[in-house]
Amino acid sequence: MEQAVLHGLEAERRALPTQADLERRTRELRYREAVDQRWLRLGVGAIVFLLSGAWLAADVVLTLAAGWGELAGRPFRLDSSVLVAFLTTSTATVIGLFLVFLRWLYPQGRALPDAPPPTPDP
Repeated sequence: MEQAVLHGLEAERRALPTQADLERRTRELRYREAVDQRWLRLGVGAIVFLLSGAWLAADVVLTLAAGWGELAGRPFRLDSSVLVAFLTTSTATVIGLFLVFLRWLYPQGRALPDAPPPTPDP
């Protein structure tokens, strides 16, 4: 029984990773993070583009409907102040959405490379 326990303990022991193994694993994780971030930014960019396009299309439809006086065959009337407020706020929102996305996509700060911690001098 004791031998089985000792044999089980030996099977559970693992060799400590070397510095080269740790560096290789760090490179792998950074690469995966970069790939994941690329896909995330691509997906979010598509969503922002579609949302902005739909929002601007709604602006155009609303403007044309207010000008023609009908929307989908029904009479449509908006006060000019309501129309101006809607167009102004929606345009500002779309521009702000793009600015937030672009600042996230292209950050301004420089990323410093990871340096190993300093070793104390004896």
